[in-house]
Amino acid sequence: MLKRWIATLVLTAAVASSVWAGVEILSLTVYALGDHARLEWRTGQEISFQKFVVERSADGSYFFPVGQIDARGSFSEYSFTDESPLDVERERTFFYRLKLLNLDGSQSYTAPVEVSLSFSAVQQTWGSIKAMFR
Repeated sequence: MLKRWIATLVLTAAVASSVWAGVEILSLTVYALGDHARLEWRTGQEISFQKFVVERSADGSYFFPVGQIDARGSFSEYSFTDESPLDVERERTFFYRLKLLNLDGSQSYTAPVEVSLSFSAVQQTWGSIKAMFR
C-alpha cells in the first residue's frame, strides 16, 4: 500500500496494480472530501466479474458494506462517495476495501486503504442536535 500527502493536508492512499480472480485492479485511491470519503479505481481485464462491494472499517479489522457497484467491463473507471461516516469526533481515520464478487460466486478483497476525515464544529453540533431527536 502506498500512502502520500497532498498539499492541502488531505490523506490519500493508493494501491498499485493487483490481479485477483476475475478482475485486475490497476489503481485504487481513497481521499477526503470534507467529511465524506471518495474512492476511485480503474480496472484492467474483467473476466466473469459481477460487482464491487465497498466496505468500511473504523479499526482496519472489522469491515461492513457501505455500497456496491456493478461491473461495467474491462478497462473501466469507477468511483464511490461514502457520505455516511459522520462521527462525534472532529477527526477520524477510516479504512476502505473492495470486495470483488465473480459470477461464479467466488470472492476476494483488495488490501485496505485508509483516509483521515475532518468534521467541522458546525457539522459536529448539527449531528448532536439530530441525535437528540431520534
